[in-house]
Amino acid sequence: MDYLIQVNETNFNEVINAAADVPVVFHFLSPREPSSLEMDALLRRLADEYPKQFLLALVNCDEQPMIAAQFRVQAVPTTYFFANGQPVDAVQGSISEQDLRIRLKTILPKEEELQFAQALELLEAEQYEQALPLLKSAWELTDKKQSDFGLLYAETHIALKHIEPAKAILAQIPLQDRDSRWQGLQDQITLLEQAADSPEIQQLQQDYARNKSPEIAVKLANQLHQVARHQEALTLLFEWLEQDLTAGNGEVKTQFLAILSAMGNADPLVATFRRRLYSLLY
Repeated sequence: MDYLIQVNETNFNEVINAAADVPVVFHFLSPREPSSLEMDALLRRLADEYPKQFLLALVNCDEQPMIAAQFRVQAVPTTYFFANGQPVDAVQGSISEQDLRIRLKTILPKEEELQFAQALELLEAEQYEQALPLLKSAWELTDKKQSDFGLLYAETHIALKHIEPAKAILAQIPLQDRDSRWQGLQDQITLLEQAADSPEIQQLQQDYARNKSPEIAVKLANQLHQVARHQEALTLLFEWLEQDLTAGNGEVKTQFLAILSAMGNADPLVATFRRRLYSLLY
């Protein structure tokens, strides 16, 4: 989408329709009027400063008198600010940069909306790990009140087979927003948990119940990690590290660090368990 457009009768309806999805600033100007050219330059600079956050629609009143008449433009420059498809503000004449910024801020998307939109682009490119921190931040910026953000955050964890974080997020969705989408994500988690409970894991769990040794703990943690049951794996190993940092001749610590490394930095569990390990080291 081109975020700076010269409006004419051919594309006018297209620009009006776009206003339903993106903030639009209609700037009516005349090349014969210096003040309107000054406003034009300022608006172009702000469009560069806030890329893809609003559509700057420029109307040359000398060439498009019919469009100017539709907006009842009586003098240039005149500027209209559209949000959600409706005009919310208008200015006739030149205004200061500070005043223009204040008026522009009222229609620009909020920080959480920008982060959510950026996350959507990453998800479309199947870059799930990169989208996670943006979704987390966007959801938290709404004080976890925007359930659509939280549901997509949980859904992305599920796509990566991060069962525990997804369950924690869904548990924070308000009761009134627990619709069919929420239930569908819960069902996906149940299926992941069933698939993750392999015969090998069940056998190792039985062995560990009979003989709690660091050697079996390492094997069980590795199997849990392989099916993305990271929190269980790390908790199991950390219980040994709390008792002895050299448990299993150092194999417990080695496996613990290997799992953290394999998970990457996007998963919030990594930071949590790293802090817990550092508390033991220092």
